[in-house]
Amino acid sequence: MEDSGRPNLCEPFIISFQKFNSNSGWVDHDGTLWNQVMQALSHFSYHSSGGRLLLCDLQGGIYSDGAVLTDPVVMSMGREFGPADLGREGIETFFARHECNGYCRREWTQPHRPSVFYPAHEGTSMMEVPTRHSRQRLTHHH
Repeated sequence: MEDSGRPNLCEPFIISFQKFNSNSGWVDHDGTLWNQVMQALSHFSYHSSGGRLLLCDLQGGIYSDGAVLTDPVVMSMGREFGPADLGREGIETFFARHECNGYCRREWTQPHRPSVFYPAHEGTSMMEVPTRHSRQRLTHHH
């Protein structure tokens, strides 16, 4: 890559990249230990945030000394974190499809009677992204 003089951010290549879950509630059901850990991590994020946030769209690589995750999604009750944050409906959809495993704890909270709002698919789901033509103007001309 040619140096343009501007800062660049590059992440290392992730060997054996895999997707563990998505923000629409899709889950890789390969049954491996690490897959179960990732589903529990998503569940724990909701519990530890007091039911306000959900860490999901988990993907990355597994190594002998741990896991490397990249580009996760944080969903919030108020859709605070960009177009992949599907809000309360996304959180409910995740839990409507979530099956607790040996790494989840019974006392961890989850939404009461969650419903499915989005179809499950492996890719990241996005809300409508505002474009230059559709968003409100940030400045006003007099």
